[in-house]
Amino acid sequence: MKTLRLIAAGDICLQTRDGKRPFDKVREILKNKDILFGNLETVLSNRGKKAEKAVVLCSPPEKVSYLEDAGFDVLNTANNHIMDSGVEGFHDTLEVLRKVGLAFVGANDEPAKDHVILKKQGIRLGFLGYMEGGFELPENNVWINRLEPADIMRDIELIKEQCDFVIVSLHWGIENVFYPSSKQIELAHRLIDYGATVLLGHHPHVIQGIEEYKDGLIAYSLGNFQFEFNPKECIGKREKRTNQSIILSLEIEKNGLKDYDTIPVKIDRDFVPYIMNERERKEILDFVLKISNLIVRKQVNEKKWFEEISEEYLCNNMKSWIVRIKRYGIKHLLQCIRWLLSPFVIRCYIGFLAKRLRRR
Repeated sequence: MKTLRLIAAGDICLQTRDGKRPFDKVREILKNKDILFGNLETVLSNRGKKAEKAVVLCSPPEKVSYLEDAGFDVLNTANNHIMDSGVEGFHDTLEVLRKVGLAFVGANDEPAKDHVILKKQGIRLGFLGYMEGGFELPENNVWINRLEPADIMRDIELIKEQCDFVIVSLHWGIENVFYPSSKQIELAHRLIDYGATVLLGHHPHVIQGIEEYKDGLIAYSLGNFQFEFNPKECIGKREKRTNQSIILSLEIEKNGLKDYDTIPVKIDRDFVPYIMNERERKEILDFVLKISNLIVRKQVNEKKWFEEISEEYLCNNMKSWIVRIKRYGIKHLLQCIRWLLSPFVIRCYIGFLAKRLRRR
């Protein structure tokens, strides 16, 4: 029976130091595929109005050649950086990808173009992409799929008759946090129940757990694959792990998901991913197993999750707000005050206090 190999990687920004080629050190792994997926977390444009954010990710359009040379076949474009250069940057990015024949899901310039079907080894894979939160769109022919359960299930229903398996890309979760929420886990299970085969998560910039559920597979976050990071956060503070990632290699046959493998990678100081030595590989695989077991054993409840995320979420976002207020002024100060009083943040305060009290 023919087997299709799908390889999936996490967040990609295409920024490196000293003009280094971003995928040269993992080329041998990436080429061993029928279909290669990644989350493109940058705009490919030299135009447009830059977003008023702490971190804006834009790359020259010619850097698409790195994606092309590495062999990527389909990219997720539904993420929080796709509008970093406004409407012009958005449209430039899609046009650049089209010119080199790279398929993309999640964001498009026509509402009808919300999925991609690729056929290899006689097997048809349908891809869908969504992002949590998002922009007040559509406008100016900008369509970005928001992570609404009813919409995702509707889309799965629409394409599952056209393909053998449905792969769903989800840009979701909390940055620098190793655990999905109980609501994410519940939704992931519902999507598999409804007909998805594989869920590929990204956005947290760190690895989260992997769960085999019924006949499907859920990778809650693949982590940063090729991305800028602060080396000081990863030296002597292993809990950050923003320079660690996994490549997911899946073997799919006509009758279902046959097997999968997780390949640990690490990002060097030039922001280039590389294959580690055996000791480092084992350390990351042990970590993945540890955080995956918490999900499988149903130990990630809502109360524990808020305790786990509270400090990281509050500190990380306050740093971002401070940058924005200094750059852009009073409007962002008012937005920050509204954020500080939002229900989600209040729950983080409670989680933070509960965790501190428990430590005493």
